[in-house]
Amino acid sequence: MTRIIVLIGLFFTSCVMFFYNPFWSVTEEKPTLEQNSYLPDFTAKDMTLRRFDEQGALSSLVKAEKMEYYNDSVTTFSKPSYIIYPKDGSPRWKIDADIGKFDQQDRVILNENVIISSIDPTQSLKRIHTSYLEVNLATMQVTSDKKITIEGTQYNATGIGLKADLNLRQFELIKDIQATYETITP
Repeated sequence: MTRIIVLIGLFFTSCVMFFYNPFWSVTEEKPTLEQNSYLPDFTAKDMTLRRFDEQGALSSLVKAEKMEYYNDSVTTFSKPSYIIYPKDGSPRWKIDADIGKFDQQDRVILNENVIISSIDPTQSLKRIHTSYLEVNLATMQVTSDKKITIEGTQYNATGIGLKADLNLRQFELIKDIQATYETITP
């Protein structure tokens, strides 16, 4: 009978040791789907979006590989390409980036490999490179606080920060400006 009592005692002891977990007192809440990821309301691939001003004239056109719209009125883009139509209606600028965000307040934020290219062949400014850019589509104002590289017909310039007006074709580097000019003699 002592063997049976010993075996029953060993059985209960092994069950207690097997199921004992000292971390059971600390319960970890499993994240729900809402906590785990923020899902878009809808997604589009290879999309084109046209924006018109109050007079019905085309003001911008955006193409993107992927677009996601979120309920809080934020739209994100993968590989966006904006064509800007200033006040006179003819396209002047194309802005490409890897990542973009539109916040429904007429503001576009572009990140990673941002390039502003002139569509107008007579424009002396040909291309602007940066890693970050904000564009106000209502006023056509462009700002950045990152490194800027400008390529022109007879000049190149670099600096930190940019203020620009796409309607007036005015571009201003803010600080640490370095430029090289090339003179062409006939």
